Amino acid sequence: MDSVAEHNQRMWDRLAAAGIPYTRPQGTPPNDARAKRRFLDELTFGRIKDIALRGMRVLSLAGGGGWDPILFAELGAETTLFDLSPKQLATVRALAKERGTKLRVVQGDMRDLSRFKRSEFDLVYHHHSLVFVPDAARVIKEVARVLAAGGMYVFSTMHPVTLRMYETWTGTGWGFKQRYFESSPVPRKSATWEFGDVRVEAPTLEYAHRFSDLVNACVRAKLVVDGLWEWSPNDEGGEPGSDDDLETYLPAYIAIRARRLPVAASTARRRAAARSRPRSAKRSR
Repeated sequence: MDSVAEHNQRMWDRLAAAGIPYTRPQGTPPNDARAKRRFLDELTFGRIKDIALRGMRVLSLAGGGGWDPILFAELGAETTLFDLSPKQLATVRALAKERGTKLRVVQGDMRDLSRFKRSEFDLVYHHHSLVFVPDAARVIKEVARVLAAGGMYVFSTMHPVTLRMYETWTGTGWGFKQRYFESSPVPRKSATWEFGDVRVEAPTLEYAHRFSDLVNACVRAKLVVDGLWEWSPNDEGGEPGSDDDLETYLPAYIAIRARRLPVAASTARRRAAARSRPRSAKRSR
């Protein structure tokens, strides 16, 4: 891990120790399989609702704070949970043990998936954490390598415009903390994460990745984008000038769904023939 990953790991372990909701599963899914699937589809905003999970090989990337890895496994997928924070992994590992759910748990930086084989997964689900790395293209390239032909990558992150506007209310409008074309961490006025009575100082490093960079990274990794969404969690708003109020004017998040195209039969035959040809063989003239 580099200094960014080491810093954010410390911050997320601090948040997890304090019990901030983002670091642990919220709510209780039903026991019935169909209802459990509806619960998962709500958590994943319907991005994967058409995928039959039984028998799938699923990577829950940076998924240590939610129900999705548990539910993927309980709905029949061979599931791997990968996350930076040991404390968040321990939370999900304990929950899986309590429920008798079979789940592989791996700790590491999402930019390095070298412990996984090429084409090892059919689905990679990655919720809201690209914001914590400066080089999102590296993550996308790694995911493309471990994604099987025909597989799907679904990921989301903070909206690159809205993230630069939080905490900027002047009394009459919002401004920008950073130019759109800057790639350094987005400055923040307060490092306090607050939920109810819980307040934690955790100055995470966050990066506002531009749409073009994310889509072009998918293109370079030979992934075909077939879905893009912008949304805010709710439209209830908040106090004038608050972040919740801003999210009624601009989306809080973006999400992208991309697929790795199946290898054409002719291409597959050529590759198989090349692998089976003796290395010493020469073409006849």
